Amino acid sequence: MRRIIFGLALLLLTALLVADNAVSTTSNLQCSLTGKKTAACCCEQKNGSLYCPLAKKKIEQCCCK
Repeated sequence: MRRIIFGLALLLLTALLVADNAVSTTSNLQCSLTGKKTAACCCEQKNGSLYCPLAKKKIEQCCCK
């Protein structure tokens, strides 16, 4: 009986850690120009160069960190 309880507790702990990791990685990007957090990279290809819609200007390289 103790093994079953221990196994279920371990399974629950693992599931919580995986869920926490998934949540933290989805909103982990931040625009270095504006400081705003984004769920996905905000940089776009526009007229042959990179463009940051959050800062509303052309950039040399990706501003999401």
